[in-house]
Amino acid sequence: MFRCKQFTVAQDHCAMKVNTDSLILGSWVDVGSAESILDVGTGSGILALMMAQKALPSARIDAIEIDDGAAMQATSNFENAKWSRQLSIFHGDICHFAPSRAYDLVVSNPPYFGEARKNTNAYGNQTKARNIARQTASLDPNALFSASSAALSDGGSMYCLYPSSIKVDVSQIAANCGLYLDRVLHIRHSARKTPYLCAFHFNKSSSISCSEKMSELNAMDSKNTLTIRNEAGDYTDEYKSLCQPFYLNF
Repeated sequence: MFRCKQFTVAQDHCAMKVNTDSLILGSWVDVGSAESILDVGTGSGILALMMAQKALPSARIDAIEIDDGAAMQATSNFENAKWSRQLSIFHGDICHFAPSRAYDLVVSNPPYFGEARKNTNAYGNQTKARNIARQTASLDPNALFSASSAALSDGGSMYCLYPSSIKVDVSQIAANCGLYLDRVLHIRHSARKTPYLCAFHFNKSSSISCSEKMSELNAMDSKNTLTIRNEAGDYTDEYKSLCQPFYLNF
């Protein structure tokens, strides 16, 4: 059980548990005046619940999940939340999802691990559900961005996470699907570490090309970096400030 300030997430039937990455992404998303939001690969429902907490009372938040156990658990978490009337779950594959509305905002913490570099016992013993939750084979960037672009209204926003090592590739794939880079947040464990992850914000329409935006953002990398822990191993003030609306102890 993971407890936030305004909701609780049961996760015993989910392959992927609530983690720092999702909490950072959900905290960083600017919901604005979005009236319709889609969470792709919701898992326990953590991102959809975070969006419900941040969104207008009139907003509708839909979530889609391919795994049976996770979809069941997200349904229960939604029913137990104070925003239950705003939340809906769809059990299925985003690639076969036919939404009845165009969304103002799409958010996703997608699977981004490639194939295992070596055949370890730990990897071989992973459950099918955990493999689906972690591996890009279950939802590669092309499929995610194509489906997200199709689901978004013109001018809509898409937020997601991918390793910083593939930042340029991810941005280009998104652009090929009509989603143009607007902001990047580089995430690192400590000031001595290089960023391991990027949070991306894409817009469905933009007058700035992907290459121009990448050059601009690369020049501003130092101004768009979130450090999770300080030298003493404690959470940094910037991390606390970002996640304060959700973490119980912040």
